Amino acid sequence: MKLTQRFRRFGTAREGLAALEFAIIAPMMIFLLFASVELIDVLDTNQRAQNATASVADVTARDTEVSDEEIAGLWAALDILLFPGGGADMQIRVTSVTIIDATTARVVWSEGHGMSPRAANSDVSLPAGMMTPGTSVIMAESVYPYNAPLGFLFEGSMNLKHTLYRRSRLVDPIPRVA
Repeated sequence: MKLTQRFRRFGTAREGLAALEFAIIAPMMIFLLFASVELIDVLDTNQRAQNATASVADVTARDTEVSDEEIAGLWAALDILLFPGGGADMQIRVTSVTIIDATTARVVWSEGHGMSPRAANSDVSLPAGMMTPGTSVIMAESVYPYNAPLGFLFEGSMNLKHTLYRRSRLVDPIPRVA
């Protein structure tokens, strides 16, 4: 049988066509499945980390003073806010910042959980929209190490970083008490 006849016969054959189509499409479908599972997991973890950071900033901004017990309560709440992950893995810092003028913002006090607190009276950069002289801001910064469960799209660990700001609601600036 000539080579051209074999090609013609192969081209017209219908046996095993479904198996061939499955063999071509299956790897792409499996890739999409694993990629979507991992992408959804990283997006969910990122959202939970951002919500936890925003909650810490928000709770602090609603106070008239911040005590040691309240700071300990904030750190303990991270386990609940980051469930099913763990709050122990999150590095977070909450800082009270007073705005001196349109270009200067200074740290009043700072507390960290797995992250060093900022030094009191040190300058800090804030977004231009936050720089209203005579006011203060609560700044919460976090780093959450994400380890992909499958390691399919994201290999190793990556840090999910967030910085959120809340205006002090009741007193300006919020004092830190023992």
